[in-house]
Amino acid sequence: MGYATLKNGAKGEEVRALKRLLNGAGYAVNDDDVFDDATDDAVKRYQSDHLLTADGEVGASTWAKLASNPARALPDGASTREKTDYLESSRPAGYVSAYDEQVRRLTDQILGRESFSYDPAEDELYKRQRDEYAYLGRRAMNDARGAAAGLSGGYDNSFAEAAGQQAYQNSLAQLTDSLPELYQLALSAYQTEGDRLSGALKTLTDADDTAYRRYRDDVSDYEAALKYYYQKLKDEQNQENWEFKNKPRASGSRGPSREKQPDGDLARLVALAVTGAKKGSEKKRLSSGGKSSS
Repeated sequence: MGYATLKNGAKGEEVRALKRLLNGAGYAVNDDDVFDDATDDAVKRYQSDHLLTADGEVGASTWAKLASNPARALPDGASTREKTDYLESSRPAGYVSAYDEQVRRLTDQILGRESFSYDPAEDELYKRQRDEYAYLGRRAMNDARGAAAGLSGGYDNSFAEAAGQQAYQNSLAQLTDSLPELYQLALSAYQTEGDRLSGALKTLTDADDTAYRRYRDDVSDYEAALKYYYQKLKDEQNQENWEFKNKPRASGSRGPSREKQPDGDLARLVALAVTGAKKGSEKKRLSSGGKSSS
């Protein structure tokens, strides 16, 4: 639209235009040219409802969204013809999803996941437990060897060595016993990640569906407004034509005037008078002719 970025405290005609758009979108504000606290609140609510950054600052994204339905931004004081022309020149563009790229990436990520498999050597938790059990095993082995050597006067012997090895193996056996639990933990983590990705995808597709429904509502509002102003313009033109055809004209502009013809009894009296006058004239002519011949 080419409007400047607006925020609380701004003044001018662009603020007035902003308020007209907000009111048209159902976010009631007064119609002056001051960006006040009420306007700031309305802008933030609009931004939040339309998945924009709700910071109260009206930048390019907020202007574009507000102006996406020209039926809500008809020029004040314009004639029906001007409003119709404005709507015709402001047809909504086709729907463009703001979520396509994110949906595509998430879909590829979900479909591209490998089937679950468990390899302890790749499990960081297993590695930590392995190191811990090995450390505890060595300590147990040394303790067992020391205890066994004490029984023989402080000298190592085969019994002490065997006792130490047994203590070490017992410690490592605990690591082996923990493998089923580690497997379940890894499986649970795999499933949780899958659920997270699916949930994120659903959130995006739901947001896209909501945005598309709003777009369709805007298009419907636009088409209804255009239809209304088409009909209103047609009605006004028909009214103008009717008034032009029935406008009173000056007497000289109606062509030659015709005298009103007598009707009823008056017409018969006039006819008799005309007939009598003709007969009298004829009789007088005949009488005059007779005298001259004799």
